Amino acid sequence: MSPRTLPRALPHLFSLRTVAGAALLLAAGSSLLMAQAPSTPPAPLPLRSASLPPFQEMTLRNGVRMLLVENHRQPSVVFRLVMPAGARYDAAGKSGTAALLATLLTKGAGSRTAEQFTAAIENTGGGLQAVVDSDFLNVFGSVLSDAAPLAFTLLGEAVTRPTLAPAEFALAQAQSLSGLQMSSASPAFLATTTLLAGLYGTHPYAAVPTPATVRAITPDDVRQFHTSHVRPRGALLVVAGDITPAQLRAWAGAAFASWTGAPPASGAAAPAPPSRRRAEIVLVHRPGSVQSNILIGNLALGPADSSRLAAELALQVLGGGSDGRLFKVLREQKSWTYGAYASMSRPLGLGLFQASAEVRTAVTDSAVTEMLAQLARLGREPIPTKELEDTRSGMVGSFPLAIETPGGLAALVAFVKLYGVPADYLQSYRLKLSRVTSAQVTAAARRVVRPDEALIVVVGDAVALYDKLAAIAPVTLRSADGRALQPAELMPKRTPPGPSTREDS
Repeated sequence: MSPRTLPRALPHLFSLRTVAGAALLLAAGSSLLMAQAPSTPPAPLPLRSASLPPFQEMTLRNGVRMLLVENHRQPSVVFRLVMPAGARYDAAGKSGTAALLATLLTKGAGSRTAEQFTAAIENTGGGLQAVVDSDFLNVFGSVLSDAAPLAFTLLGEAVTRPTLAPAEFALAQAQSLSGLQMSSASPAFLATTTLLAGLYGTHPYAAVPTPATVRAITPDDVRQFHTSHVRPRGALLVVAGDITPAQLRAWAGAAFASWTGAPPASGAAAPAPPSRRRAEIVLVHRPGSVQSNILIGNLALGPADSSRLAAELALQVLGGGSDGRLFKVLREQKSWTYGAYASMSRPLGLGLFQASAEVRTAVTDSAVTEMLAQLARLGREPIPTKELEDTRSGMVGSFPLAIETPGGLAALVAFVKLYGVPADYLQSYRLKLSRVTSAQVTAAARRVVRPDEALIVVVGDAVALYDKLAAIAPVTLRSADGRALQPAELMPKRTPPGPSTREDS
C-alpha cells in the first residue's frame, strides 16, 4: 500500500480492527456466560394461596345478597346479578321461555324504549346483557365508575320493570326461531340434544329449545315467568371495581327498592335420570354425510363433589386441549380429526362428562373404538409422572388469568357462592390442585369416566356406519327428526320392473 493511499485506507482498517475486536470480546463474553449459566432451570418457588381482595358481604332489606370486591386501581365497575331462574324452570313444552325473557330484559324497561335503553347504557362507556344457563338467569355488565349510579338504575329497571313489549317479543321470538332452524339441522346440535335426552331422560336438564317449543311460547308465558321467578330472595349481586360499600348499598338499594318477593318453592323433586348398565350407541342418520360427529358421555359429578378437583385434572390429561391424549392420538397420530376433547359440565345438580370428535365416515368405527380405549385407560392406569405434572403446571399457571380481571373474578365469586363449593375455593385452588395425588386422579377418573356404561352418540351416514358400529355396542337408529328407524329402512328401495316393451322376435 503506497503512502498516498494509506490515509484513505486508515478508516477502513480501523473499522475492521474494531469489528474484529468486538467480535473477540463478544465471543469471550459468550464463552464466559455459557460457563456461568446453569445447566438446569431453577426450582419453582413454593406455591402460595391466591391473594384476592377481601370480599365484603351485605344484604338488602328485600333479601338480595350482595358481595363487593373493592378495587380502585381502575375507574370501572363490573356487576353480575344472578337469580335462580334458569332454563330448568321452563314450563313443559315451552323450552326457551327463560332465554326469551333474558333477551327482552334489555329491550325496553321502565319508561325507556328499547332504543332509549340501549343508548343509555352505551353512553356510560359500558354494556349490559342477560343470559341463561340450566339453573340461573345472569344479568351482567360493566361501566366507567363515574357512570355507576346510572348503571345500577338501568340494572334495576331491566330486572324489576322490563317492558316486554309485544313488538319486541315478536322480534325476539322470530330471531330465536331463525337461529334454531339453522342449528337444529347441524350434526353438533343433533348430537348434543340426543346425548342430553339419553342421559337425563325426563329431567329438566334434558330439555332444550326447539322450533316447536319456541313457537308455543306466548308473551303471557314470558310475563308470568318473570313474575314468578325473577325475585330478590335467592338473588346474588356480585360487584367488583371502583366502588365503596356505602355507594353500593345506596345505589343498589335505590335500584331495587320496589323489588319484593321470593321465587316459587321447588316443589316435587326432579325426575331421576335413567340408570345405565352397559354402553349403547344411538346412531342418528344423516344420509350422504361425509363425516360423523361423535359424543361419548355419562352422568358425572356435581360442582361441590370432593373429587371434583382430581376429576378436572384427569379430564385435562384426557382431552383438555392440544396436549390432551384424545387430541394427540386422534389428530396427531391417526390424522382422523381436526380436534378431540373431553369436558365435564357443572350444573347445580348432576353434571355430565363428554368426549367429542368429528371424523371422516370411513374411520368412524375406528375413532369410537380408540376413544373408548383412551377413556378406559384413564381409570385403569396411573398417569405417568411427567404427564401429570406438566398438566398440573398448566392448570396452576393459567388460574391467575381467570381472576385477573374484575369480570372474571366476579363470575368465579358468583360460582363459589351459588354452587355450594368450599368458601376458600379461589384462594386455595392452586394449593389443593398441587396436592392431588396420582392415585386420587385415577380414582376420580373411574368415578367420572365410565366407558362400560356410556352413551355413544354418532351423527352420520347410517348406511355406511350401522354394521361397523353394531360390532362395538348395541345400536339404536334414529332419523334426524328423532323418529325411530329400523335397519331394514336403510336398504335402498328397489323399483319393481315394469312390463317388458321388447317385441318377441
